[in-house]
Amino acid sequence: MNLLIVESPTKAKHIQEFLGSGWQVKASLGHVRDLARTGDASYVRPPEFKMNYQITDDKHREIVAGLKSAASKADSVYLAMDPDREGEAIAWHLAQVLGIKAATAHRVTYQEVTEQAVLKAVANPRNINMTLVAAQETRRALDRIVGWEVSPPLSRSLKTKASAGRVQTPALRLLVERERAIRKFKSTTWYQVLAVMPGVDGTWRATWQDGMPDGEYFQDKPFAGALAAALPSIPLTVIAAESKPVRQAPPPPFTTSSLQMDASRALKIDAEQVMKLAQALFEKGLITYHRTDSPNLSQEGEELLRSEAQRRNWPLSEKPRRWKAKGDAQEAHEAIRPTDPADLGAELDAQEKALYGLIWKRALASQLADAVYQVTTATLDGGTFQNRPAIFKAAGRVLTDKGWRRLYTESGDGDEGEEKDPEASNPVPALTKGATLTADRGEAVEKKTQPPKRFTQATLIAELERHGVGRPSTYASIIKVLFFRTYVEQKKQALVPTDLGERAIDALLPFHFCDVDYTREIEETLDRIAQGQAKGRELLAKAYTDLQETLGAMPAGSAPETAPCPVDGCGGSVRRLESKKKSGTYFWACSNREAHGLLQDADGQPGKPFEERQIGVGNGDCRPLPPNPVCGFPATGSPVSCFHIGIGAPIDGLRAS
Repeated sequence: MNLLIVESPTKAKHIQEFLGSGWQVKASLGHVRDLARTGDASYVRPPEFKMNYQITDDKHREIVAGLKSAASKADSVYLAMDPDREGEAIAWHLAQVLGIKAATAHRVTYQEVTEQAVLKAVANPRNINMTLVAAQETRRALDRIVGWEVSPPLSRSLKTKASAGRVQTPALRLLVERERAIRKFKSTTWYQVLAVMPGVDGTWRATWQDGMPDGEYFQDKPFAGALAAALPSIPLTVIAAESKPVRQAPPPPFTTSSLQMDASRALKIDAEQVMKLAQALFEKGLITYHRTDSPNLSQEGEELLRSEAQRRNWPLSEKPRRWKAKGDAQEAHEAIRPTDPADLGAELDAQEKALYGLIWKRALASQLADAVYQVTTATLDGGTFQNRPAIFKAAGRVLTDKGWRRLYTESGDGDEGEEKDPEASNPVPALTKGATLTADRGEAVEKKTQPPKRFTQATLIAELERHGVGRPSTYASIIKVLFFRTYVEQKKQALVPTDLGERAIDALLPFHFCDVDYTREIEETLDRIAQGQAKGRELLAKAYTDLQETLGAMPAGSAPETAPCPVDGCGGSVRRLESKKKSGTYFWACSNREAHGLLQDADGQPGKPFEERQIGVGNGDCRPLPPNPVCGFPATGSPVSCFHIGIGAPIDGLRAS
């Protein structure tokens, strides 16, 4: 009798049916151990950065006892956790508590919970991948260091219970900076002139080209009104006209991040719920592994999807499609797809079926033919009006071949009533160059510039991905923590930082981990650790030293006072800090890190920004122009953003007990 251990009872029940009577399949209920939570043993500190583990709770003590008993009677023990770093770490922890050496453990992985995939996996076990375990341990140690070392002084500083987090803090900073940008925004009223033209399929509109540079707006209301009134009497000559087909390819199958973004918008559920539903679909064998950053399918997946599309007489692309993955993508697993496209999930509950339907449609659509639009453009010349050129442009498009759009349409974040595709509702006819047209009427439209939009869960995930903060599998938990800490609240779909959240960011601004660039570099180094190209202990030592230096400068009992930023149009708040390189030298750091760099100190008041600086990349190469007063290295809009990780030989193991 062989023993196979998975994380969840649902998956265990499913796999037991595949393996039959010669196997016993049991569940661990996720992690069986975690870092100690009380006493000196709960801290991860130099020089060894020892990590003291303990079984998490009574429930898991009972589970471990049952697994030990089953393992003692089994011929072989197979560890079949999910195929990622977290799953590898769970397998390693189980091997530790069951007394199985990592070098002799039977580790099995599969991309989908189907009979064929599971049987193939158990027939080809491997050893536990200790570089993946080291990357997960390093991440866990970093999170514990930041949380345990910074949260107590932060709570004293804010005079309330508060917490700092390695990835939650930069995510919160993005929300706070957006909220402050909205507050400082001042709307500009401007005017647009439209020529309303007669057409066979209804009226169409051409827009006056006001000639304003980017970022500037036409504000001459009297002129706009006069031009609109005069339009019916102005001959408009067609000086350019074109009508041509334009092809549009489908989006790729879902990755973890695109699934969270699109499903949260389309199904009106939060990212955490999306991941729970996806986990359930994976465990039931309906979809491939849902934690992936690859937009591409396996050859088997392509063949399954194309065969199903062909069976339904849907038009296929000439050959299977490929997409370029994002720069930091690992592509260890294929994109998310149905394991059997012929299965429509009839046995699922309503929410599971809704998510499965979204995955099914997107995956099938990725292999269908392009959508084709007939795009018509025209440029009309009305000469001059009050010494200004009266040039108008129009564009319209009509869907002539649905292609993949017969099956799938991406959701959007636009406001209700917002026109998603103005060209689609503008039936510009085919025109002849040189023809003279007459407008039915003119319209002077008053418009106002709009403030930046608050983040939704979907757009925050997109921003986190753009900045490289966290990894797709952690986005849902990042957002969950922000809610749990009452740093953020949700108003309709918008995420709004609370007063506590804003005060926390103001207090944490001097710390390295508050900066998104620093956090991205940490994530990249963790990826290198997973590949055996960097040392976990070096990363922990550097991060710990940086943290302690900043903690030493943090006033006990109160956060440094802030003042409005003096830089025109910034709208952030600045705080005065003392240089750690040169005692008695001060500078000012602004909360709006993207607007400008550090400010000089002018007799105790915020002065002008320091000169622009450049930072070298790779191998810790910094070329300061000139040095930053904080660390001697260049800055990129925050007090400390230089972080250098040595690339080393294979990972040195972190000591555990």
